[in-house]
Amino acid sequence: MENNRQIKFVVNAVKWFDKVNGNTYHSVSIVRVSDSARLVSLPINYGYGEHYRQTALEIMLKAGWLPEQYTDKTTYLYERENDYPIMWNVRNGLKRELKENVR
Repeated sequence: MENNRQIKFVVNAVKWFDKVNGNTYHSVSIVRVSDSARLVSLPINYGYGEHYRQTALEIMLKAGWLPEQYTDKTTYLYERENDYPIMWNVRNGLKRELKENVR
C-alpha cells in the first residue's frame, strides 16, 4: 500500500515534566511547508498527554492556516479529513528547551 500523504505543516513540540510541582508543560513551533512561514506558541503552555496537538491546531486556526469550517471543537477533524497533512516532531526536554523551541 503506497502512502501519498502530502505534508503541509511541520510541528515541533517540546514537552517538560516539572517534578517539583507534578505538572506537564509544552511549547509548539509550526512551519508551513509551502512558504516556510512560522508560528509559535507561548514559551510554556500547561497541558498533559497530547495537549500540544490541540495547542498547535488552535494556533493554526487563529492564524488562518486552517479552513474556517474547522472551529475550535472540530480542529482534530482537519487532520483526519485531509489525510493527516501535519508532521509531528515531539520530544521530551528540559525547561530551557521549551523556551528555545519558540525563538
